[in-house]
Amino acid sequence: MVRGRRTILDYKPQKIDKSLLVELFDHAAYAPNHHMKEPWKIRVYEEDARSSFGEKIVDSYIRLGLLKTSDEQKLAKARQSYDQFFTSIPHHLLFYMEKEDDGGYLDDENFAAVCAFIQNFQLLAWEKGIGTMWTAKETLRDDVFINEIGLSPEKHKLVAVVQVGYPNKIPKPKKRTPLGDHIGWFRSKEI
Repeated sequence: MVRGRRTILDYKPQKIDKSLLVELFDHAAYAPNHHMKEPWKIRVYEEDARSSFGEKIVDSYIRLGLLKTSDEQKLAKARQSYDQFFTSIPHHLLFYMEKEDDGGYLDDENFAAVCAFIQNFQLLAWEKGIGTMWTAKETLRDDVFINEIGLSPEKHKLVAVVQVGYPNKIPKPKKRTPLGDHIGWFRSKEI
């Protein structure tokens, strides 16, 4: 299951039943989290909300300089393309958490727990034939965007947006770096 999971870029228009999404969230909640805080919060953008959510993201891209064009015609075309992208995917999940110590150790622990929750969700979804794409762009740190979607940059930390739907096309696996390149083994007292 872990090796078979793929990031999906192309989705069928079919929505996933709400009860199935809730079931996946329920099982994903067995992610490790310190003191059983269960810090994850989820917003599901679907149907008409996909377009307005996408507009706010594009506004953020422009504000942050991620979408660089001053030509109104090119900007209108880019907006249309992004709208097509957002409305072609059945569900966009925004994962976020409440801040506890303004970026300190507790927030780090909670962030890690939300990431574990997301990974659990992705693997569980894949088992059911559902594809996902985890995205985390600078928009997640854009205070204006955070306010525009009804959250507070002082109180909330956005973790990821995950696109979800039944795959239209499953990409081939990408080669991974041999794990030995990432491990250091230590056996003596001198480190």
